[in-house]
Amino acid sequence: MTVDDLGRVAVVRVQGEVDAATAPRVGETVNRLLARKKRVVLDLPNVDFMDLHGLAVMIRATRRARSDGGSFAVSRPAPCVRRLVELVHAEGEVPILPDGTDPLHAA
Repeated sequence: MTVDDLGRVAVVRVQGEVDAATAPRVGETVNRLLARKKRVVLDLPNVDFMDLHGLAVMIRATRRARSDGGSFAVSRPAPCVRRLVELVHAEGEVPILPDGTDPLHAA
C-alpha cells in the first residue's frame, strides 16, 4: 500500500489481497487521512481479492467522510472489488468514480 498525499486529495493505492489480515491497515490509513478533512481516493486496480473486511473499510470510510464533511471514493476497482460491491448491493454505500477518472485529479 502506498499513499500519494497531494494536498487537496490523498490517493491510497492498494494491491494484492484486502482481507481480515490486511483490511485493518487500509482502514487505519484511510481514517488517518479523513481525520485531516482530506478528499481520500482508494485506488484498487491491482487488488487480486477482497472479502467483506475490505468492503466494511470502504463503507465505514464513506460514512465517516459524509458525517465529518470529508470526501471518499473508490477509483478503478478491480473486477473482484466491483463484483463484491454489486453482490451485496452496496453501490449506494460505496462511491465509485467513473471509469477513466484519474485518481490524482479526482476532486
